[in-house]
Amino acid sequence: MDRAWMRERLETFMKLCEDYERDHLQTTDYTFRKQELSDEMAPQEPTVKEILKRLDPKLARSVTEPDYTGGAHDSLRAVQKGLGILRDQDEWKANLAPDTPSFVADQFHPHVWAAVPGLWETGRYRVAVGQAAVALSAHIASKARSSLTERELVQQVFAPGEPGSNQVRLHLPGDKSSKIWKSRQDGLHFLAQAAVSPDESGCVARNGTELHR
Repeated sequence: MDRAWMRERLETFMKLCEDYERDHLQTTDYTFRKQELSDEMAPQEPTVKEILKRLDPKLARSVTEPDYTGGAHDSLRAVQKGLGILRDQDEWKANLAPDTPSFVADQFHPHVWAAVPGLWETGRYRVAVGQAAVALSAHIASKARSSLTERELVQQVFAPGEPGSNQVRLHLPGDKSSKIWKSRQDGLHFLAQAAVSPDESGCVARNGTELHR
């Protein structure tokens, strides 16, 4: 994410909210200045909401069109909180992160990430994983020109042996006669099967790899 751009857009909108609130404190009646400010805020509001969704989805719901009785207080507070998140994100990462490995979701392979960004960014992680699994399975089937799905698909296409009639193999590059190649292909074969097998809770764990044919 381009945090500098996000900050600039939020700060511009915040200034409009502050000006509106300043006018609102003087009078709750209609003024031409309020109308001017409202007209400036309207085209910026959708982008501000999208930015806040990336920071905290709850904040985006607080951004509303200002009115002559309620002012722009809720929108102003939401944007102020969003700017606070942007300011402190690096410190959170450094001081609050657990001492364990971490990853950035959008650094997944494009065949995985392209199917899920909207779901992931709104916290619907379980649905996002399912969508990624469907997209990955479809990509493997397309690459292998196979009508099989899920476990049957990976059992066949990643098998280290040579393909039978009307079958396709997706093999890692390298010397297929070497023990190292066979070990790597066996590992991919078993990992792919485990990745599409239901766990004890009935969920499906998935993973992906870049394919070579």
